[in-house]
Amino acid sequence: MKKTLLYCLTAIIGLGFASCKDDDEIMGPANPAEDYNRMPMTMFRLEENTNVSDDPYGMRVLTEELNSVILAWYGVSGAAGYEIKFGPEAGLTSGLEEHWTDTSRLYQWPDGSYSKIVPADQLTLRIDDLEYEQGYRFAIRVLHPDGNESRHSKWYGMGNGREWAEQAGLVTEPRYATPKMVKADIAESNDAFIVSIDINVFDHVKELATKESEYQSIFEDFKKNFDFVQDGTQNDMATAKFKVDKLVITPSKDTPDASIESKWLDYTLQPTDFKDGVATFRVGGLTMNAKYEINAINVSKPAIVDARYNSISKPIYGDPGAPILIEHKVWAKDPIPGAVEYNACPLDTVIGQFANNVRLAEGQVFYLEGGKAYYFYENPVIAKGFTLATNPDDVALGKRATVYLGGIGVRLDEYGAETAELNTSNFMFGRQRQAGESDFPIEVGSVIFENIDFDCPKATNFGHQETGVASASGNYFANMYSDGMEVVFESLEIRNCSFQRMIRGFLRVQGKKDKTFKKIVVDGNLFYNCGYYDNNGRGYAWIAGDGAKTTSNIFRDFSWTNNTMYDSPRTALISDNDKDINYADNVKWNIRIEGNTFINFSTRSSGRNFFQTRYVPGGSYYSFRRNLIVLARDAADERSIYQTGADIRTVKGSGEFSFNVSDNYSVGCTDNHDKDDKIFTGSQFSNAKNSFGALTWNPGNLGSKDDLKVKALTDDNGKALRATDLFTSPNPVNSAYDAARPNPSDHEAPADIHNALRYRTLPSVIVEKNIGDPRWRN
Repeated sequence: MKKTLLYCLTAIIGLGFASCKDDDEIMGPANPAEDYNRMPMTMFRLEENTNVSDDPYGMRVLTEELNSVILAWYGVSGAAGYEIKFGPEAGLTSGLEEHWTDTSRLYQWPDGSYSKIVPADQLTLRIDDLEYEQGYRFAIRVLHPDGNESRHSKWYGMGNGREWAEQAGLVTEPRYATPKMVKADIAESNDAFIVSIDINVFDHVKELATKESEYQSIFEDFKKNFDFVQDGTQNDMATAKFKVDKLVITPSKDTPDASIESKWLDYTLQPTDFKDGVATFRVGGLTMNAKYEINAINVSKPAIVDARYNSISKPIYGDPGAPILIEHKVWAKDPIPGAVEYNACPLDTVIGQFANNVRLAEGQVFYLEGGKAYYFYENPVIAKGFTLATNPDDVALGKRATVYLGGIGVRLDEYGAETAELNTSNFMFGRQRQAGESDFPIEVGSVIFENIDFDCPKATNFGHQETGVASASGNYFANMYSDGMEVVFESLEIRNCSFQRMIRGFLRVQGKKDKTFKKIVVDGNLFYNCGYYDNNGRGYAWIAGDGAKTTSNIFRDFSWTNNTMYDSPRTALISDNDKDINYADNVKWNIRIEGNTFINFSTRSSGRNFFQTRYVPGGSYYSFRRNLIVLARDAADERSIYQTGADIRTVKGSGEFSFNVSDNYSVGCTDNHDKDDKIFTGSQFSNAKNSFGALTWNPGNLGSKDDLKVKALTDDNGKALRATDLFTSPNPVNSAYDAARPNPSDHEAPADIHNALRYRTLPSVIVEKNIGDPRWRN
């Protein structure tokens, strides 16, 4: 039977909502439109208001069909009907009403409208052929019989900015295995690219299979989900060919005004275009620094999401030209809170909008003025490679630019009024898919940060939270949208920078799409006053993978070298979220952690390892060499000083794993630390369980098992050294530690950290073996 619900004003105020009833009785007056100036709101039927998980009558994705959804809502007596809007969550998660009136953010219905009206006796709506693996937000309102706009109900589902309980969303399922039919490469002239379309089924079976035994099952999936050319070979894997009718190339949503010859907007493929099942085209006359979306389409499929094969986005790289100096200019009437107070110049326009600027090429170098402060207010999207650095001329004079990732003032609401919420920002890897956009990987060149001091000065940690100041800030240096598109980065390089008050994480990826970083370099940086997100010193790992895809790889070529980390608690240094997945054969990790100084790395609780990677892809390589591990506290300081090493349990796939763990040294602050491996309170590298000591000693592993031990550092006369013997002033500032009363300064570094960590004495082994961050020897 139909379930109906009447919201009356008394029920809304007193009860929040009324329960539904399994009969045909209409609750409330027969025609509430006569009694109310405005129709009451309805709600989508969600677990949040039914307390029923997997509700067969609720709002849900039809998982067997992958990309169809059912909307269900409560009926309202006397309604003339219901109006429904929706769109990709990327454009609607803010809950701002103006976003719901922006048609570029909304789904366009087949009749060309951006909302759908259903009759009063209809309480469900099925929507088919949505984008695969895409989050959507939905909104609904009750229509008044007299059609007066002011008498329709308020919208439910928009959220009104911060009312998250009034947001209704669904995420469709991933698409079935799809051949990577379309490929593109830049032509020699650099203002064109070469597009190829390969319709040979067997080529794509081989590409998707991880082993030969999978060939037949992939072929059967292809036959089920795609059309083959009807030439008698469709059941022969070796000769079958996919049916494809059109090549469609359009400017990307990033650069919508880019030029392209009109024939490519809807090019009909001819049999003569193909030779041995491959068609190749040169597409010229393109706009430099723009991006283009390329699709091969089978017009026989009624839904475009199934008609498209793989989609790709191809950038046209121009000449980045000379470096651009972003002059330090502070607007006396800057409306962003804190900008004038911190004498900070905005970067949102130049860097924040760089990906969409066709006048600036991939690889553009931007210089900041040394000794000056800049800020971001919004989260800058990284969808095109660039370099951001302090002007080398200023660096030579000992001056560096400061960049505030928010943290200088509160956030403004949609009307420009100040809120009580601190504004923080972070770089975003890639971006979210926009309305009407196909699903393709974003290719990003090299992204380089150099000689910059990054900070979020008003960010709050767990100590602030416990003292009632504010909740711990959820900020990072770089993060990723949960519904972000697939990304492929040529490199991410962070050199000679400093980082303070990145509270929840440093580099984090997430979401259902592949993430590939061909290279990550973190070299010569200083990290301090970060972390302390919760009482156990967690948050996300410094490098936080998500273990969500067997084909993702952020550790393909990863190096963390010559850095110093001072007392900045985190879940781990390296983590892939402890996911037990069967990585693709070509996914191998190459991780180098060498020549670093770790002082009170993450001492607040046990289990905060350097390597939190329980499941490692076969064929991987780890190096942990020439590092200095330090524990420091005042004699009267009662803080815990945990230090743990690695949690590595299973090598997946081939089972092959090689490593070099050697020449690592330690200094502590108690007698217990004066012997080899005693810097650790657990999970030593030498452990015969769940660590390097338990792993098969492959020929690729250098040294011996004794090298796995971290050696207690002594002076040149063999006397054990303490942290205060080695460094000028290494102890934490707040020595009056009280575990029962968390303090914001519990993990604060010495104010003059550059002098506090200078060596007081310099054992020859440090120089001879190049142990630790070399900056402190000068």
